[in-house]
Amino acid sequence: MAIAARPAAKTKPKKAKAPARPFVRGLSDTRALLVTSARDLFLEAGEPGFSLREVARRVGVSPAAVYRHFDDKEALIFAACTQGFEVFSSYLVRALAATTPLERALASCEQYRTFGLENPLDYRFIFMSQAKQIQLPKNDTHACDEPLLPQYSTFQFLVDRVRECMDAGVIARGDTQRVAVLVWAHLHGLVSLRLAGLLDSIGDERAFGDMYRLSVARLFRALA
Repeated sequence: MAIAARPAAKTKPKKAKAPARPFVRGLSDTRALLVTSARDLFLEAGEPGFSLREVARRVGVSPAAVYRHFDDKEALIFAACTQGFEVFSSYLVRALAATTPLERALASCEQYRTFGLENPLDYRFIFMSQAKQIQLPKNDTHACDEPLLPQYSTFQFLVDRVRECMDAGVIARGDTQRVAVLVWAHLHGLVSLRLAGLLDSIGDERAFGDMYRLSVARLFRALA
């Protein structure tokens, strides 16, 4: 699902470049460092300011070394997106330990909040970037594996929670994907506003968590 484009940021004075990270062969995972640095640079400079040369400089390798791991910058950005969703997925699966369909659905919503607040850079990158900028590269040979990618399986996870709640009579029957999008939009709105500092008036993280759970509970009651 596409995410609405954000308005262009105001021009700001140029900041000093981030220092290059020392690379120790045999001790550093080059690919992992490239992926993390790509995410950070994309968040700082956006797509126009993103370059493989700058990513390589930050990691401490030559630009040519990047091509040993990625075909182009689109492939590297997509790898960073995939990694973010893999982390997100590792949070969601914790919800499966809950006993009932409703408890699993509510636990999934709670894990969404936990992921966002504990991994703000990954959250901003995968959920607050324009989808077309971090999607599967064109002509990718693994396009047939799309349903298996965490970008897609994590949404399916939410759809499955909605479906089992419908089957259990916890929420009213309806289009599972549309209801899942409604739930996702609710969660994303709260988490993104919190990360932007627009809900600071609520109080500390405990106070926000209480408000978040109350809001989610009310949403599910409204869906009944």
